[in-house]
Amino acid sequence: HMDNNTVLIAGALDHLMRHTLTACQLAAHHAAQLLGVLSERADLDSETRCLCDRMCEHLEAGHV
Repeated sequence: HMDNNTVLIAGALDHLMRHTLTACQLAAHHAAQLLGVLSERADLDSETRCLCDRMCEHLEAGHV
């Protein structure tokens, strides 16, 4: 049984991989949404939250 953070991370990685392989902008949008949620989770360490926030910003800006 996976905890909520693990499910969110797995989902974000799945969408990010789909975007990387196919350039699908919808997948990038979904990955950014999930990473944005993760960046605000108080139960994640600050380094992980920061990484999620940075990747979310890059996806939203179209830099990935």
